[in-house]
Amino acid sequence: MKSNLKLFSLLLSVLMVAGLASCKKSEEGGKGVPTVTRVRLLSKTDKVRDVIHTITLDSISVYDQTRLNAFDSTVTQGRLSTQYAILGTNLLTTKTVVLNGVSIYFNPGLMTDNSIILTVPNTIPYGTAQPNKLVITTQYGSVSFDFSIKQPPPIIASFTPTAGVAGDLVTITGSALDNATAVRFDDIPAQIQGTPTKTSLQVKVPAGVVNSFIYVTTPGGTTKSIDSYGIPAPAFKALIYDDKFAANWTGGGYTTDRDLANKEHTKRGPLAIKVTATANYGGLVMTYKDANGNGLDLEKAGITSIKYSLYGDAASDGKKVQLYVNGNFNTSVPATIVGGKYVDITVPISSFTGVKVITEIAIQDGTGAAPLTWWLDDLGLM
Repeated sequence: MKSNLKLFSLLLSVLMVAGLASCKKSEEGGKGVPTVTRVRLLSKTDKVRDVIHTITLDSISVYDQTRLNAFDSTVTQGRLSTQYAILGTNLLTTKTVVLNGVSIYFNPGLMTDNSIILTVPNTIPYGTAQPNKLVITTQYGSVSFDFSIKQPPPIIASFTPTAGVAGDLVTITGSALDNATAVRFDDIPAQIQGTPTKTSLQVKVPAGVVNSFIYVTTPGGTTKSIDSYGIPAPAFKALIYDDKFAANWTGGGYTTDRDLANKEHTKRGPLAIKVTATANYGGLVMTYKDANGNGLDLEKAGITSIKYSLYGDAASDGKKVQLYVNGNFNTSVPATIVGGKYVDITVPISSFTGVKVITEIAIQDGTGAAPLTWWLDDLGLM
């Protein structure tokens, strides 16, 4: 009996040693030169439209939602900030993974002899000038595999100037703007000047632009500017407001909320004035005073009319505003708000009997329907 126990113990020891040896061998991986057979995606993003999201028991919100889903697909071109699996053989002793000259971090705990999981950082260079080679170096050699990085979509952060005339140069700033192949103002092509960089490019404003969004196309796709570029309204003899108040003009008002640099609805440039009458007949008041405290002499400046552009939302469609000058409420000129559209309003100075000097222009709720909201842009004297 004792001899059988000894024999059993001996056999058990041998099996344990053999098992440990076999585990050690598998953990060390293959000792040959590494190979790469393919690179595959681990996941993809799907956009699901009109997803219902519960906010409270009594309310919901419906909007598109992007979801990450498991996805196995062989790729020959990657994207920045995206996770991939490199598949091959003899990969367990990998020391470095280099793409276009930049070393990529990988987690050894997620590595096997047949796969490496990593995320391509946003610092990897891209483009035809790069070697576009994925180089893996292990304890026993290295392998080079063809793999390029797709340029990310362009982003327009801003452009300057925001308005001008045909032939002017506009500088567009943002990211991934290099290798730009086309720029257009709405549907009008523009000529690119010089060589675009990742963060900026210059274009010449084409003829025919009035109030247009800018589109930039690169190998990564096409992007649209948030704000529109415009051509200054013609024939202004004295500007009142164009993204900001002109010299000697200030904006105020009564029983209104006023945003003098609003970005929601603009006719030209990035800003407009948003006015909300919080009580009936609330208004925006614009006052003029020169360095000597005097008003604007209309005859001397050759001014015959006041011009402004008026915009309204669905709630204000069909409502009215009215313009008066120099605090005289008894004489005003009404205008009708059109929801979702800018309309140009021109008010002759002759509408106000005996006015030779302007010290104040007011645009107020003309319906008595507070709260009432409207937007104003391109205000001036003609």
